[in-house]
Amino acid sequence: MNCSVAIQFLPMDATSDDETCTAVNRVIAYIDSTGLDYFVGPFETTVEGDYDACMECLRGCQLVAAEAGCGHMMTYAKIDYRPAGDVMSTDRKIGKYHPTDSEFSGREGAVA
Repeated sequence: MNCSVAIQFLPMDATSDDETCTAVNRVIAYIDSTGLDYFVGPFETTVEGDYDACMECLRGCQLVAAEAGCGHMMTYAKIDYRPAGDVMSTDRKIGKYHPTDSEFSGREGAVA
């Protein structure tokens, strides 16, 4: 795994918390469908994999939201990339703070 991307997706035209959650949930569902390992946090979702897959996921998040009716969005990304090596995994970074989670695949995580 040579790439890790923290994605913060913000639907700018949502008029309520429910609309915000609906848009964010669609983006997280898309991330889940990519097969990448991911961890959902309260402010961002982190995906892990190879560089090209992570960049395609980042692009896809915006396209999925637009297809779902989001007319204005902001997407912030932090990218950790090592072309010739591995980046530190989410589990290694924060696993000790989440001892009940054996792996951070995101599939059992909370929805933002």
